[in-house]
Amino acid sequence: MTDTGVPAIAEHLEDAIPDITKEIDTETAPVVVKKWRIWKNLFVICIAWTLQFTAFNGISNLQSSLNAKGNVGMNSMAIIYAFLIFSSALLPNLMMSIFGMKWTIVIGQFGYLAFIAANLKPIPALMYPASVLVGLGGAVLWTSEGAYVTQIGILHAESKGKKPETGVTQFFGIFFACFQTSQIWGNLISYLVLQPTAKSKVHNEISTGPVVQRIFIKNVTNITRKDYQCGAGFNEKDFHSDRSAPVSKNLAFTLCYIYIGLAIASIIIIALLLDQRRSKTDSKSSIKAQLKNSLHHVASTFKHLRHLNQILLIPFTLWSGLEQTYIGAQFTKGFITCAVGIRYVGLVMIVYGVCNALSSFSFGHIAKHIGRIYCLMFAALIDYALIITMLLWVPRENQLWVLFILAGLWGVADGCWQTQIAATYGTIFTDNESAFSNFRLWESLGYVIAYVYTPRIRIRYAHIILLCVLTLSMICYTIIEIRERRKKKKVPEEEPSKSKDDIEATTATAL
Repeated sequence: MTDTGVPAIAEHLEDAIPDITKEIDTETAPVVVKKWRIWKNLFVICIAWTLQFTAFNGISNLQSSLNAKGNVGMNSMAIIYAFLIFSSALLPNLMMSIFGMKWTIVIGQFGYLAFIAANLKPIPALMYPASVLVGLGGAVLWTSEGAYVTQIGILHAESKGKKPETGVTQFFGIFFACFQTSQIWGNLISYLVLQPTAKSKVHNEISTGPVVQRIFIKNVTNITRKDYQCGAGFNEKDFHSDRSAPVSKNLAFTLCYIYIGLAIASIIIIALLLDQRRSKTDSKSSIKAQLKNSLHHVASTFKHLRHLNQILLIPFTLWSGLEQTYIGAQFTKGFITCAVGIRYVGLVMIVYGVCNALSSFSFGHIAKHIGRIYCLMFAALIDYALIITMLLWVPRENQLWVLFILAGLWGVADGCWQTQIAATYGTIFTDNESAFSNFRLWESLGYVIAYVYTPRIRIRYAHIILLCVLTLSMICYTIIEIRERRKKKKVPEEEPSKSKDDIEATTATAL
């Protein structure tokens, strides 16, 4: 079995690589086959993303705690999103024009694999270059995914005789529901691997009002003590010198090897099972013409800012980066690791992942019935309540259940943000590739800003920043909603079908 498996894989790869210049004609393909291929491609992306980000999210959630020495973990995350800004504007359209969406995704996946592998020896010389690779690959990975899901969502809606945005919203809901489960599996793995043994559990913890005091015992004659605040009063500088017992190298290696295996499996799935896709204009052009067209798209990413709706979406897109950084870095460090220890980071974040996945799937369907604006208002109310609660509440070791509730509700809100912001970009802009480049560009800037200020300020100030950005985001999105409704009222009855055809011509390619 093993001997015949490798040649079979090699033969499949040899047949698949030429697909970069091939397309399947959906105009003549039977509808049944077309539908089957649409769903097959969606689920291939869902499975691959789940595996890929089970590994990446699992290791990322531990960066602020596991690789805290010299702030290597936080600096690495900042580098990732700084280069993601650069690559979002420059690389995605160029890469998709040359390699098509499928192989662009594969290329991006290798950057994530390099970062996960670098955690085997988390020193700046390895972590920082690997972070650059993730930053460069992340933009092409996510832009390709966004354009791919948008295209097959439109094709699905067409086969059902529905509006394009219905199919796009539904497919993004399914995708993010699967993708967000990566938080569950990644954190479950980290929790099980990092379970403390009797030998590694070497500290006592006691709570005294708003100040958590930890007594760290290194040996019977060497006892040190440090007072610091957890929760809104948490400061990385105060906590840096006295942290929980370090994770052993063997446990860290085990964790990394598991994540590396998942990342490799994700690459293989995309390479073998995903159909190639590209825009019709690219598929019928020479490589030289594609390069020229891609350079034009680089400029179009910035020209896209001429759209008022894009300007109005910037605060919301920044918010997406800020709020995800908060839950993955500040909440895990200032509320979980500080109050109950690093071993509970994975367990608490499992609840976040479960709620996130259920929320993503649910809002993908709910938005079709009640409208996107009401979903976003609901998510905003949840986050307002959570941020204010965390401003006032001080975590204690015997209140672990509160951390579960906070993480779960944050996951519910984030599931809404991820599906609805992505669907907004996919439906209000016909040039979806440039739109998604802007999406990742501004979201990445939100990550960078958050990772830069996270180690330097108390969490209460981060809460204030989140409240301000969320408020501005909701105001701007309300303006977008008003503009879009007015636009629909002015369009003649015949125009919607024409708009649908235009969207298909721009985004859909033959399966």
